[in-house]
Amino acid sequence: MTSTTPEPLDGQRLLPGPGQDYRLMGAPVELVDEIDSTNDEIARRWAAGEDVEHLTALLTEHQVSGHGRRDRVWNAPRYSSAIVSFAVSSRHDGTVIPHDSLHWVTQMLALATRSAVRETTGLPATMKWPNDVLLRGRKIAGILARVVPVDSSTLNVVVGVGLNVNIDAADLPFETATSLMTEASRPVDRTELLIRVIGEFRRLVTAFGEAGGDPTIAVGSEPALLDQIRENLDTVGRRVRVERVEPEAPLVGLARGIAEDGSLRVLTESGELATVSVGDVVHLRPESGSWADGERP
Repeated sequence: MTSTTPEPLDGQRLLPGPGQDYRLMGAPVELVDEIDSTNDEIARRWAAGEDVEHLTALLTEHQVSGHGRRDRVWNAPRYSSAIVSFAVSSRHDGTVIPHDSLHWVTQMLALATRSAVRETTGLPATMKWPNDVLLRGRKIAGILARVVPVDSSTLNVVVGVGLNVNIDAADLPFETATSLMTEASRPVDRTELLIRVIGEFRRLVTAFGEAGGDPTIAVGSEPALLDQIRENLDTVGRRVRVERVEPEAPLVGLARGIAEDGSLRVLTESGELATVSVGDVVHLRPESGSWADGERP
């Protein structure tokens, strides 16, 4: 294991001013040293009637009350993680994202995180439905979105990611997690990683808005959002267990694909093709010890 002295983010490159990286221009970027939750802070601002600009990115060096799906607690040492939340407005500059399309921001942020990890480190990050990013089967990032009513007819969404970067194995929250430093055997530039996450997520959301919130419509030379997700989602083809909301029982079967509404299609052991819109997925190995569709990177 490589140990390193934790270093703060480079605020000059991140924040508005003459030194800001050009890839971040166009929407506000804020950095706070410590906060309870970046997602909660953006939600509070909307609830208080503040005008939070579309695609504002709020970063922190240390999140003391981070949480994930099903209220799981998430925490990490100061200067060790890449943490950012985004304000996504359903109405902005004449563009409207329908309320029933807002859930796609979760997988857009997963796509952006996957790309940023690969470009920054060369490591083979993959997406797990619906909101995780993995490295060699271990979790490096979790994504959480929250819908926030801003008036009687408008819903916005805040979505955030917490990425394990320069964290020693002993400080990881659970044994199925890993960090970029652990996998790369060297410290990783958190500032560059966040610049790439922010830039790519903003690009995806902007294109999605131009498509009217329709994941099947391509904008420019890029494939449609749904095609990008289908191409990069590592869950499809895996044998999985889906933990569903009680009282629904868990499902075990083969993940067959993603429907146009973003739900996961699972061929169960009983031969039923089930559609899951909400649930936690575990990638399973069959009794042979190999993945259902062959080993993956």
